[in-house]
Amino acid sequence: MVDDERELVAMFARWLEALGCSHVKTASDGECALELVRKSDFDLLISDIRMPGIDGVTLVRKIGELGKVIPSIIFVSGFGTVDKREMYGLGVEAFLSKPLHLEELKAVVEKALADRGALWSRPMEPAPRQSMVVKITEPLETKSKKGLRLGRGGFCAPYSGTLSVGRVAFRCLLEQEQGVVSGHGWVRWRSKDESIAGIEFSYLDDTCRAWVQAKIAELKPQSFIPE
Repeated sequence: MVDDERELVAMFARWLEALGCSHVKTASDGECALELVRKSDFDLLISDIRMPGIDGVTLVRKIGELGKVIPSIIFVSGFGTVDKREMYGLGVEAFLSKPLHLEELKAVVEKALADRGALWSRPMEPAPRQSMVVKITEPLETKSKKGLRLGRGGFCAPYSGTLSVGRVAFRCLLEQEQGVVSGHGWVRWRSKDESIAGIEFSYLDDTCRAWVQAKIAELKPQSFIPE
């Protein structure tokens, strides 16, 4: 838990311990947090964005440069904006605003630490009203914008149709793998200029869930949703 407001970071740490998180460590700035990450592995990092010295964005970039397993990352901020597309690409998976409430933190932490197989096993209710279907001819591992790229919690894919930020049903036909990735998710960002979209998984069909999980484990992506 990283925040330059000492009273807040102490309170958030108590909340995390009350939620059952063990070995909670705190840091008052990005430099201290980076040193902790260098020495130990963590499942979850919750960081303020705006801090003197190494801010939250720089902290996440430097963690990515360490070559270690990226923990689940939650950003907290009381003001200002960040490029969420870039942040998802760096590994951030959730954004919370101050003042922060315990129930809100609890929901996001539980989701971040949940088993992905269980997390992605229940369809959205009600079902999404918008849908996207894409045909991918590039291999899955490609970094080309014409391909589908997997992150730890979602994917980005070329899409030139109408698409709004929010719920979506998706179906991606993978020619090289002779398979289909389908389910429900959230459109987290959309670039009309580049005809590309970033989707967070909420549900994966039974026919592809285990395969997608295995691919993510094999590829070990740092990003939550590639950009």
